[in-house]
Amino acid sequence: MLALIVLLVVLSMAGGIFFQYVLLLEPCPLCVLQRVAIIGAGIFAALGLLAAGAFGQLLAAGMATAFALAGAGVAGWHSWILVFPPESMTCGRPFQWFHDDFPLATWLPKLFAGEGDCLKVDWTFLGLAIPNLSLIAFLLLIITALLAVRGAWRRLR
Repeated sequence: MLALIVLLVVLSMAGGIFFQYVLLLEPCPLCVLQRVAIIGAGIFAALGLLAAGAFGQLLAAGMATAFALAGAGVAGWHSWILVFPPESMTCGRPFQWFHDDFPLATWLPKLFAGEGDCLKVDWTFLGLAIPNLSLIAFLLLIITALLAVRGAWRRLR
């Protein structure tokens, strides 16, 4: 299950990079937060693959679940505001700290720039916008991570 999480993360990030660099769709600050969450889930799942015992795998799967839940929360909110847009919103201002202060924005500025408009739908697939697809990916990650937690818990007992 942990390897499947890593695979889902790699595929999701490949999709995000495709949208950004091939389709030239600029990610918004909410998209960047989703990227951080999905990368966090992937890092913990990869660490779980390296863990020697069930406790390490349980801890890693639990952290991957937490990151996936956080990402699903952001993706869910992003999907919600696309359907019910607020009267005025500039998603860049509340998240400006991310762009200015978060170390990854310094290390990987192109991946974590987040200059796009959170309320603009530039691309859809089967009627689903990118935040909707992201939410689906996070739900798959949550299910997979919970299965990994259950498996590690059973081995621990």
